Amino acid sequence: MFHVKHRQLLDVAKWAGLDLGGEQEGQLERYAGWLADEALQAGGIGPDEASHVWERHILDSLMFAAGLGAEEWVLDVGTGVGLPGIPLSIARPETEFLLLDRSGRRVRLIRRIARILGLGNVEVVEADARAWLRNRGPIPCFVMRGVLRPQALLTFGTDHLSPGGTAVVGAGLDPIDLDGFDLVRFPGSSVLEPGRWLRIMRQP
Repeated sequence: MFHVKHRQLLDVAKWAGLDLGGEQEGQLERYAGWLADEALQAGGIGPDEASHVWERHILDSLMFAAGLGAEEWVLDVGTGVGLPGIPLSIARPETEFLLLDRSGRRVRLIRRIARILGLGNVEVVEADARAWLRNRGPIPCFVMRGVLRPQALLTFGTDHLSPGGTAVVGAGLDPIDLDGFDLVRFPGSSVLEPGRWLRIMRQP
């Protein structure tokens, strides 16, 4: 099973422009185990997700790196139990990640796994995203795995990105086109079928 996961990981990492070492692969493996155990028991992922953690959560999250550039820090909006922020922070240790969620229970879970994995580039904040961003001002980059309604997503991006900023948002398996966002498709492979889509906004 590990060799199958390793092939999956190399496939997605190459497409997303990531260079992962053995320590990072081990951290991802430990995070996947945590999702299937503690996070599942706490209701952080659905009861039917345990056998699909690797492809639906770990690899899906790593795909977001394809839309990122050389940002010094990235905001993960509505991170839940650390998706996509934790896998991205493992893959990009040189980048600071701020994981934002309004649930105190989920925030405590994420802080715990960040400590377990020794992720010094992760900060976790309990707050409503819109209220937090009103006080913060424009940001250079955000990722968001949960999908807002199309117009709300467009408004969120234009309202909160700084000039030249980037947003990378999950778009599922069969997305609709949305003005202001480019659609990028991971083409699928022998280990990940069908392909997945991302929406990427780059603020002028």
